[in-house]
Amino acid sequence: MLAFDKESQTRIFRIAGERAAGKPINAADAPVARVLDAHTEFDELWGQGDLATFPQEINGAVVNPFVHTVLHVIIDRQIDNEDPAFVAETKVRLVEQGMDEHECLHAIIGVYADVYFGNFRKGRGFDHLDYQSRLGQLSYEE
Repeated sequence: MLAFDKESQTRIFRIAGERAAGKPINAADAPVARVLDAHTEFDELWGQGDLATFPQEINGAVVNPFVHTVLHVIIDRQIDNEDPAFVAETKVRLVEQGMDEHECLHAIIGVYADVYFGNFRKGRGFDHLDYQSRLGQLSYEE
């Protein structure tokens, strides 16, 4: 499991390097590699080392590649394991409403990040009920 720590940074940098070199990715690292494959706009940043852990303007938006990758892996895991089930249900509902699958993941990531970092800044633990409630309010309209 990835976290917002130096060990995860090192792991992501290693996987990005192996991926760039065309080396095989082991099964434990495959979830991270899938996120990196979906975000090739980060490719040249991983070689910058710790600079890739700071917010940067990418395609007109300010993004922290490291934080974005960790969040993606967390949400992908929640959906794959259906734990909590309401996350997978939210993804299905949004896709059925017509939302692009990757856009759907980003919508869920946005909610998770808001709950996680909002509570972290206040010294509180993650609020699963708030997370579930906010995901329940997500909808897609073209």
